[in-house]
Amino acid sequence: MMDGSVGRPRQQDGLKRMAGLLGLLLPLAGCVGTPSEGPLDFFRNAFGDPLQGRAAPPGLDATGYPNLASVPAAPPRGAPSAREALSSALADARAQSLAPRPAGVPVPAPPVGSDGSVPVAPPAPPRLAAAPRIAPGTALPMTPAGRAGQPDAVPADPGAAPALPPAEMMGVPPPPRL
Repeated sequence: MMDGSVGRPRQQDGLKRMAGLLGLLLPLAGCVGTPSEGPLDFFRNAFGDPLQGRAAPPGLDATGYPNLASVPAAPPRGAPSAREALSSALADARAQSLAPRPAGVPVPAPPVGSDGSVPVAPPAPPRLAAAPRIAPGTALPMTPAGRAGQPDAVPADPGAAPALPPAEMMGVPPPPRL
């Protein structure tokens, strides 16, 4: 007697394997550099020809590693007294830069080697040219728009507030008729 359940375990195993393979390969779709780049382009960029037909950079064909014996020796450190004098001068300059300069104290001379082009104070604000005076009653020149160059006059104070418009103009519905 033949039972139909013999092929089911194999089918289920095949589906499980396929689901496992998809579970492993599907996240690779997210491993792309740009949205327009697909997984195959990513694979070609990662494992394909790195130069993609371009000329090799200079020095790529050199063999071996650089010789560390060709590195020059470190420069001499100098006398300990000179290093100590430089350190104390730097510490003094740092302390002076943190304290505010008292008013009336002259500005020190610029450092040696500078041309002194940094100004001591900010420049004065620019002066505006004075507008010509217009005598009362003189005609103003016309602007390109055809209006006189006068500013719009301020309306006179009306005194009390104007009355409200009628209800039909305010959008209020009329009362219902009974």
